[in-house]
Amino acid sequence: MSKLFFILSMIILFSGCEELVNIDTPSQKYPSQVGQEWEYNTMWKHEYYDQSGNINIASLENLGNTVVRMTKINERLGTYNNLILFESFEVNTPQNIQRMWYSNSETGFFALAYSNPGASQPVFPKQSIMTFEQLKYFIKTIGIFPGYFDASTTLNQVTDTIQYYSPARKALMYPLAIGSRWIELTTPFFRERFIQKQETINTDSRNYYCYKIEANWNFQNLLFNDYIDLSSGLIMREVIADSMLLVTVTNPDSGRYVKSTTISKLVREKK
Repeated sequence: MSKLFFILSMIILFSGCEELVNIDTPSQKYPSQVGQEWEYNTMWKHEYYDQSGNINIASLENLGNTVVRMTKINERLGTYNNLILFESFEVNTPQNIQRMWYSNSETGFFALAYSNPGASQPVFPKQSIMTFEQLKYFIKTIGIFPGYFDASTTLNQVTDTIQYYSPARKALMYPLAIGSRWIELTTPFFRERFIQKQETINTDSRNYYCYKIEANWNFQNLLFNDYIDLSSGLIMREVIADSMLLVTVTNPDSGRYVKSTTISKLVREKK
């Protein structure tokens, strides 16, 4: 009887261990559930250099909040199936909705198509030397999504016409891991993404343990980092353009340089 009790106890113990192993196994993909919603705030900091190369003036601009919603999964678009549809809009202009279609495959998170660029929050500071007025329009060609950007898009275009990436953009490569590296796109420019470390980002009254996804491309003095948590998605995006020549319409030959930093940070998440 005691042997039978011992055998039954061991069976219960090991079956319990098997259950525990399968609980709380983190997803290895970008979160994709209809109804998920994120809200981001974007701050834009300008730091101006003096003639000696020291920063002597700084200003901070609040660019407002952007809401991102996952509205559909298993969406069909053209020849593509099982796509995820994100929609986003700035809080102060909810009528202008930007849409992005992604494939969340076993190998990666691919951006396939988009519409209404410029409707969501600006987070991209420069392509080349330009006026500050052009800069503000230009940065609106990217939204709060991993890997969104199209340099050929009219800067202030608002249209529901669906445009396709050709080829598709590999925003993330699975599994996310320290040391991984992949080519995100080759058109309209070459950009490689890589992961060197994980960092804890504190926002929305909690800590997120994120992969810091950096960029290697042909833009000098430009840092472009995404912070991805696999349970919550994009937590923060920072873009730092250092030593950018300040050119304005009224003063095209200012000879001054500015460090431009935009940080888009999660302030609310709904699952």
